[in-house]
Amino acid sequence: MVEQGPRDSDRGELQYDNEFWRFSLAVYEPSEVANECLALQEALGLDVNILLFCAWHGNRSIALSRSDIEAASRIVARWHDSVVRPLRSVRRQIKTDYGDEFANLRARVKEIELEAEQIEQAMLFAFAKDIQRSRAGTDQRDVIARNVNEYIAMMSRDVPPKSSQPTVPFLVRAAQRLKS
Repeated sequence: MVEQGPRDSDRGELQYDNEFWRFSLAVYEPSEVANECLALQEALGLDVNILLFCAWHGNRSIALSRSDIEAASRIVARWHDSVVRPLRSVRRQIKTDYGDEFANLRARVKEIELEAEQIEQAMLFAFAKDIQRSRAGTDQRDVIARNVNEYIAMMSRDVPPKSSQPTVPFLVRAAQRLKS
């Protein structure tokens, strides 16, 4: 299993402000999308950045194979598990144990957590350059739903649904509305 961190890439410096990051900010903005993604994060332990990565590729009419998604997950696993999740845990613990008493500290931790998420997305963006650019040739919405459903199936250890019906309809609709 290949695990990489932000400095392990041989592709040069990471590009933090990239089209994947901007796509994610736009798609994740509606509260329905955030709630949908966070519910899956809690239920399945999935990485919302990988979910968004799948949607971004679908938005570009690029179908991802399960091996593409697995490789993307491996690329960011160490960073996500040792940096992003602990920051999220600290932020939540401050809120749970101290309420609003340390709201300023919680806000600063949230900013750092968001920066760590941006680094993770930059790692995924760098990896995206290595993915075969096979166009799916079907409806963009179907490709988005297929990619997202494939990741959800992978995380739930299930077979992806044959139907292109989205498991996360708000995410798929928001992703489809953006121009690729």
